[in-house]
Amino acid sequence: MKRSIAILLLVVIPFSSLALGRDRIDDRVLAQIKAEGFERSKAMDTVGYLTDVFGHRLTNSENLKKAKAWMAAKMTEFGLENVQAEPWGSWGQGWNLERFSVEMTAPTYERLNAHPLAWTPSTNGVVSGEPIVVTIRSNADFANYRGKLKGAIVMNGRVNFPTPEQRKGDPVKRLTDEELKKQEAATDATKGEDGGTRTYHDEEKDWLEGLKRGKEIVQFFKSEGVAALIQPSSKPNGVLAVQGSYFPDPAINPPTFVIAREQYARMMRLIDRKVPVKLELSLQTKSNPDGTGSNLIGEIPGSDPKLKDEVVLLGGHFDSWHSGTGAADNAASCVALVEALRILKAVGLKPRRTIRVALWDGEEQDYYGSMGYVTKHYGDPFTIKVKPDHAKLSAYYNLDNGGGRIRGVYLQGNEATRRLFEEFLGPFAYLGAATITTLNTGGTDHMSFDAVGLPGFQFIQDPLDYNTRVHHSNMDVFESVNEEDLKINAVIMAAVAYQTAMMNDRMPRKALPKPAEGDWYLPANRP
Repeated sequence: MKRSIAILLLVVIPFSSLALGRDRIDDRVLAQIKAEGFERSKAMDTVGYLTDVFGHRLTNSENLKKAKAWMAAKMTEFGLENVQAEPWGSWGQGWNLERFSVEMTAPTYERLNAHPLAWTPSTNGVVSGEPIVVTIRSNADFANYRGKLKGAIVMNGRVNFPTPEQRKGDPVKRLTDEELKKQEAATDATKGEDGGTRTYHDEEKDWLEGLKRGKEIVQFFKSEGVAALIQPSSKPNGVLAVQGSYFPDPAINPPTFVIAREQYARMMRLIDRKVPVKLELSLQTKSNPDGTGSNLIGEIPGSDPKLKDEVVLLGGHFDSWHSGTGAADNAASCVALVEALRILKAVGLKPRRTIRVALWDGEEQDYYGSMGYVTKHYGDPFTIKVKPDHAKLSAYYNLDNGGGRIRGVYLQGNEATRRLFEEFLGPFAYLGAATITTLNTGGTDHMSFDAVGLPGFQFIQDPLDYNTRVHHSNMDVFESVNEEDLKINAVIMAAVAYQTAMMNDRMPRKALPKPAEGDWYLPANRP
């Protein structure tokens, strides 16, 4: 017993100097975190079981509910406390895919590489017929097809296919030193290489406008009585980029399938040549009207009587799309975050602040889980009226850029945190994780926290093949996860979270955002 106590003291005492203002993590403690995370990792086994056994985790699906229950038990097994599924609200309804088939029967037989969109209804038995190519670029195009589509199988738009040279490139990529230095040299947070990400309000406004336009087209096809809708994958090489209708009520959607880009293009060319094409489609789905969602929460309670009510929060979205198993987007990151807390518990560290992990629901549909949590605990992102717990969050760290290795962090324009991140990531420079950029990045749950003026950060990650073939596709499976990168990410998140929890002061904050202008965000004005 004395030996165990001595080891515990060896772990805890060096951090008393950090609490008094020491700049960096103690090397002996960091070595213990690394040894636990690199030599005794549970991460790969966890992500493998989660994705292979439970499959996709579509929001409100039965798969997601089962995966949450299993993950909650795993978090408890790892020593996390206060593990619970915390409701965030409701959205839409549950949708479960039972079976489907998509076949071309003329001019030759071919079983098509296809997958239905989420929240589309069952077909009325087997649907067969010659497809019609329909192109709608503006509202004026509706008149060209009105009254002509009842019972038809509609090909939604034409497709331009890349040349062999454009398809040739290696889809797996690591960020180069030149690319990282370019991000590091940025001085304006809103002017990134792609034009930059603006505020949450700007992002949400664009999202709602896109939804409105998409809904107009879907409702037109539904009102015209089409039998089924098919559309080409946005990715080449047989990869199916499959998302959902974003209108979570099968009653307003026609049965819709995504077809491999190459096969869609062949059918289009055959129709252009006046060669008859015949398809047979069938789809069986099951809906559940209960759209109640929940976030999965677990934590290591703080040990400092004065700081234990403050929180360092790690998060990533647990939901996924449904054509793959959601391994890179975002099971790998969720597992890395849970593994980070497991590492801290296994090493025996006692953070001053509470370190909490949150696995969010409904991110793919509009940050529903994280925004529900923020609104409940911290404040309203549109009126910017904050709640008492707003003062108790030290920092929020998000991980959701695929399964690639952490290479640095986006400051979201919060320049007052630069020196801290230099200290946090310094010990991982040899692993290539030292890039700190003032740039904003969007498209994931840290935006919910940034929207109410909280320090919310997303980490820079190597893309690997995330953008070229994995993201929202049938290729998002266990094989898209890199074991070494997963272990490194867990260790970095453990160290960063622990150091943040041990500081005397909470992380610096930007000024509160301005309230939203106009009423575009009100429920009555959402599509």
